Amino acid sequence: MKKQNSGISAEGRSPPPPETQFRKGRSGNPAGRPRGSISLSGITRKVALKKHTVQIEGKSRRITMLELLILKLKAMAATGQPGAASLMNRLRSQIESSDADSAEGGFLLVPAAVTPEEFVAEMQAQDAGKLEPGTFVDVRAEEFLKACRGETSELGEAIRSFHKKYGAGPAL
Repeated sequence: MKKQNSGISAEGRSPPPPETQFRKGRSGNPAGRPRGSISLSGITRKVALKKHTVQIEGKSRRITMLELLILKLKAMAATGQPGAASLMNRLRSQIESSDADSAEGGFLLVPAAVTPEEFVAEMQAQDAGKLEPGTFVDVRAEEFLKACRGETSELGEAIRSFHKKYGAGPAL
């Protein structure tokens, strides 16, 4: 059973005198929040989402101030300014936490269960016909170098004469 507190609103505290109490049905804040007042988060959101026209790599683009800020921070971080990288990380952590809260759901793709042998066989079939890294030989460059050293080769001589006639010519 709950004990009645006989008019005491909190432990060790009594309610205000009846003549200063609000009447029943009347608000304690009749004026309420003033019209047009905006919270700091509302002002920040409004500024961050306002679009501006900017020139990026010679092209005119309309992007939000938030996107512009992120692009600038990335550029500053790429030049080695540690403050920009830490600001970028702080911004990313704040955005990711709010996105995770508002996420309604999604799905996860899980690959089919295969044995290691089946997986290796699939990867070998996928890589069939591809050159291994470092095994590719540029025949034109090799033949050109042979011709420069004085070794005879029809293709090498043709490439060398082209090089003499037209300069550097095609990329080797």
